[in-house]
Amino acid sequence: MNLCACLCVVVMLGLANLVCHYVLHTDMSFLMPWMLAATALYFFIPALVLWIATGNPSGK
Repeated sequence: MNLCACLCVVVMLGLANLVCHYVLHTDMSFLMPWMLAATALYFFIPALVLWIATGNPSGK
């Protein structure tokens, strides 16, 4: 579930970058690595913390 949501957000970020580049004529490439890292952290760090704390990735 988190992987699919993360991929959807990454695709949306890519499309937004293309719109910024070709329509708005702005360079957002310096922000893309930071936004991709923040997206990955947002989706996977809570699951990792839950897995470490409970020993089960689903929290049961």
